[in-house]
Amino acid sequence: MPAKLGLMTAAPAPPRLAQLRPPQVVTATRLMYAGLLLALIGVLVNARSKPAIVRALKHTNARRSPGDRLSGANLQHAANLTYAAFVVMSVLAVLCWLLMAVTVSRGQSWARLVATVLAGMNLLLTIGMATRGTAAAAIAEAPTVLVGAAVVWLLWQPPSNRFFDDAAALRSARAATTSGR
Repeated sequence: MPAKLGLMTAAPAPPRLAQLRPPQVVTATRLMYAGLLLALIGVLVNARSKPAIVRALKHTNARRSPGDRLSGANLQHAANLTYAAFVVMSVLAVLCWLLMAVTVSRGQSWARLVATVLAGMNLLLTIGMATRGTAAAAIAEAPTVLVGAAVVWLLWQPPSNRFFDDAAALRSARAATTSGR
């Protein structure tokens, strides 16, 4: 067998991140983009909810004892604050869904922790909308809670755990390769 002169054998290329991504992470990422679309709907619903928030607060205020009722100005202030909070949180939700989808697909382990916290916060936001906001806003947010729960469940499955570990190892190997040049 003749020797091959002048040919160097290179180490096999490390796998690409996309090759490591299990179906659970792919599905979770797709669900995050669906959550982003749902959050956009939530922004539209919340942007139109101010009159309903005022009505809900007036109704709640009327049921309070006379000494605990808000004045008209305080009631309007509470409605403005509630409205602004719901709209700002809805816009932030859109940005968070996008950031989490991108970072999870890149194998950033911290992103699934943040996604888990955000799913819990979304549940609390939806409860707040149901109790202090409007029924329409709560109904618009309810599917997002379900999507968030599915995403969290998928991101903590054993294949997902391996993906995040492998992605971290791949990043470390690439960093070591580039710093060794």
